[in-house]
Amino acid sequence: MKVLVDCHGADAGVSVAVEGALLALGQRKSLKVVLCGKTDEIEKVLAGKTYDKERLTVVAAGEPITNDDSPALAIRRKKDSSMVLGLRALAAGEADAMVSAGNTGSLLVGTQVIVKLTEGVTRATLASVVPTVKGTHTIIADSGANVDCRPDMLKEFAVMGDVYMRNIFGIDRPAVGLLSNGAEEEKGTAAIKEAHTLLKESGLNFVGNVEARDVLTGAVDVLVADGFAGNVAIKACEGMGKSMFALIKEGIMNGGLKAKIGFLLLKGVFRDVKRRVSSDEVGGGIFLGANKIVIKTHGASSAVSFEKSILNADTLAEKNVVGQIAEGLKK
Repeated sequence: MKVLVDCHGADAGVSVAVEGALLALGQRKSLKVVLCGKTDEIEKVLAGKTYDKERLTVVAAGEPITNDDSPALAIRRKKDSSMVLGLRALAAGEADAMVSAGNTGSLLVGTQVIVKLTEGVTRATLASVVPTVKGTHTIIADSGANVDCRPDMLKEFAVMGDVYMRNIFGIDRPAVGLLSNGAEEEKGTAAIKEAHTLLKESGLNFVGNVEARDVLTGAVDVLVADGFAGNVAIKACEGMGKSMFALIKEGIMNGGLKAKIGFLLLKGVFRDVKRRVSSDEVGGGIFLGANKIVIKTHGASSAVSFEKSILNADTLAEKNVVGQIAEGLKK
């Protein structure tokens, strides 16, 4: 499979995208990568690196889309940007999947306008996979693309999330939950209540409403939410994790000799926990519902996050998740 990487959009610049691509190439010998961006910046990072030049190509692009750009206007006006060129190449079949850390709104608009949606899909959803304390994973759909969602859209998100978890994680009957402000059926906005009814009648393994405190507990495999609530929930979890590690570090530094000895004894445990909850380990979120695999990785992504996103994109394309979603929606 061939994965195209939009090299612009990450907070750390082009380097993390390029280095992530090199890491991915080293992990999977069948993988091919296309780097799209300003060639001088890309080649500066590649200089002196050892890699298979037959599996890595560079496509020149112009001024990149930034987070300050209006999503729709940027797609229309910046036709030679790495994001637009990448999406056009993907739509034309010149790549099997695409990874970008760019403007989320622009990537969503571009995906829907250029790549198009799978038949039967009303709106693509940005679905992010998060690790749980059980050692499993939960996919959150939507996690930031669609702030306002109709009940029927939430049902579509549930179906697409169900297909994803069955195909990628091998779960026979994923547990589906609806993010709300209470576990009771009558809780939530009018749209959430109506979505609850639709999900009960969907034939999915719907287990009811789920509160934000259960996002990381593994209570469900698929967590359905509008983009506003889903994004808030994910960022709250990320912030809580960073705050807890900061408090632990402060306690160790101020706790004297015993605290420092305790840390040395538990250093391996802390390292493992940090790795398990790191967003870098699961890569970016996927726009489920698009005709091709498009993965949006975080603006603050590291090279490891890009590596994981590229490898995930390759796997998703290989397993024909787009076709599986189309079949799931028909059923």
